[in-house]
Amino acid sequence: MALRYADAITWDPSLADDALWAELKAHFSEPELVEMGFLVGVFAGGQRWIHTLDLRHGEVPAASTTGYRPELAPSSRTATGTSAVSTSASDFSTSRSNAMNSTSSHFRSRSNGTPCCEQD
Repeated sequence: MALRYADAITWDPSLADDALWAELKAHFSEPELVEMGFLVGVFAGGQRWIHTLDLRHGEVPAASTTGYRPELAPSSRTATGTSAVSTSASDFSTSRSNAMNSTSSHFRSRSNGTPCCEQD
């Protein structure tokens, strides 16, 4: 039933009929349904965005200082597992800028040579 919920979010919202909602509510709390729905939306939307950029597996380096929690990147952890990186807004902005610069050529042109995303 959770997969049917994911299918409804990803492919066809009309699949989330009263029967599916009744079944979901019998097994999951409202906060759990919200969290599942949010995560499905994030992952499905992220994959669609990657497809619009025409990115292939391995084209963007896996090592990055950006992400949801850049301060938790493996290279920034201390021996105790705590973060050793500042989380100020300027640090985040710099990390984001560095990541964009490292992939800027791909953002300007897809693999077929057509323009993709304009940068300032």
